Formats: sequence, C-alpha cells, structure tokens
Amino acid sequence: MVHMKYSIWRISPTGEEILLSTVGSTTNRERAVQKARYYNERLRASDPETEDRFIARDERGRELKTA
Repeated sequence: MVHMKYSIWRISPTGEEILLSTVGSTTNRERAVQKARYYNERLRASDPETEDRFIARDERGRELKTA
C-alpha cells in the first residue's frame, strides 16, 4: 500500500505560499491537520492581526479540511 504524504504550508492573503520544510511531511492525515491547527494557534497568539494561515496539503497539492 502506498501512503500519501502531507505537508504544512503558510499562506498569505496575497497568495504567497511557503512550505514549512523544517516540519517535514507525514503520512498521517490527522497528524497533518493537527499540526496546521497548532501552527495557526501559535500564529494567532503571537500576531493576532495577521491574515496569514497554515494549511495541510496532500502531495497532489489539495488542501486538507481542518474543520
């Protein structure tokens, strides 16, 4: 069985996308979603005014729903 890999991205309101390469990727979908939530919480705590957000994506580039 081939496992899909998931990665975490920071997205700006202008569409700039930055891969968080230091976080690495995971084959666990729920873990990727949890990581994105965690980074969003930390970002909001440190900079409540920012419109940037973190998302989890699969290796095809599709965003995983965090809700």
